[in-house]
Amino acid sequence: METLFTVVIPNYNREKMIGKAIQSVRKQSYRNWKLLIIDDASNDRSLDVITPHLKDRRIELIQLPNNLGISHVMNRALKEITTPYFIQLDSDDWLAPHALKEFAKAIRKTDQRTALFYGNIKKVRKIKGQWKVFAYTKHRPFENKYDFLVYLTEMLHPRCYRTEAVQDVGGWDTSDPYQGRIMEDRRMCLKLIEKYPIHWINKYLYFRRKHQNQLTKRDSIKKRNFLRKMVIQHYLWKWGNVYKPIFSYNKAGFLIIKELKRI
Repeated sequence: METLFTVVIPNYNREKMIGKAIQSVRKQSYRNWKLLIIDDASNDRSLDVITPHLKDRRIELIQLPNNLGISHVMNRALKEITTPYFIQLDSDDWLAPHALKEFAKAIRKTDQRTALFYGNIKKVRKIKGQWKVFAYTKHRPFENKYDFLVYLTEMLHPRCYRTEAVQDVGGWDTSDPYQGRIMEDRRMCLKLIEKYPIHWINKYLYFRRKHQNQLTKRDSIKKRNFLRKMVIQHYLWKWGNVYKPIFSYNKAGFLIIKELKRI
C-alpha cells in the first residue's frame, strides 16, 4: 500500500513543545504515514526530545548546520518528500487524531488536481497550567483567487499539499527582503490557488497554541505589513490590474484589504 502522506515538522528551539507535535502524528488513526522533522540549527535541547522517536522507522530527522528560516526549511523538505501529499505541522502545534484520515477521505473524493486541503482550528492557551481550548477558527471555501487574497484573517491550518503541485509552482519563495521568513504560508497558498483548485474540510483538525514565544510578535507587525502590501500589489499586477486595493488596518494593527475596487 502506497504511503500517501509525509508530515513535515520544521523545528527551531521548540524543546518544550515539539514532543506534543510528534506524538500527535504517532497517535493518528490513519497509520500509513511518514514523518520528516527538519531542525533549523536549534541551540536548545530539541534534539534530546526528538531522538527517542527515531526508533519508529517512519520518522526521519534532518539537521541543518545553519539557521536558514522557514521557507528554506520547507524547500529542503520538498527535496526529500517521496509521498504524493504532505502536511506542514508547526512544531508548537498538534494535529487532531483523525486529521490524516479526513485528508485521505477528501483526497479520494475531490478533483485529482486539487493542490491544497485545509480544515478548521482549535486555539489553545495555558490556563492554570493546562493547555485549554479558548477559541475556534472556522475557515470557509473561496470563490476564486481574489476571494482568498482579501482573506487576511488567520492563516489556513492544517495545510495538506499535493507534492507535485508545490514542485510545479517552484516551492517557497526566498527572494523577499526577509528571505522567506515571514508570510511564507500565505504566499504559498496564493501560488497554488492561482493555478489549482483547493478544498476546505469543515472539521476541526488542528490545535494551534498561543504563547509568548511565537514568531508572530507585535514587533514584527511593521515588517509583515510591508510584505503584505508588496505581495498584494504583486498579485493584483500579475492577475492583470483588474482591481485596485483599498487598504485599512484591523484592531491588532495588521494591514487588510477593505475593498477591491474595479479599475
